[in-house]
Amino acid sequence: MPHRFQLLEKIAFSLVCWGAAACSGFIAYERCPDIKVVLHASEEALRHSGDYAFVCTSPMDDSCAQLATN
Repeated sequence: MPHRFQLLEKIAFSLVCWGAAACSGFIAYERCPDIKVVLHASEEALRHSGDYAFVCTSPMDDSCAQLATN
């Protein structure tokens, strides 16, 4: 088999695998309500983590002290 066909086969196989993983994830998301709760809670945690990382990278000495920890 020529090299270009092997490359196309690898790309197609990767797309099929990613599609199957995405479909499985979506089915699990729709069927299990606990997954929805966990995903939304982790989204909130990541948002706060990002805010904290952004503030704490400033050159001020006590920049993290200004952030609320609740």
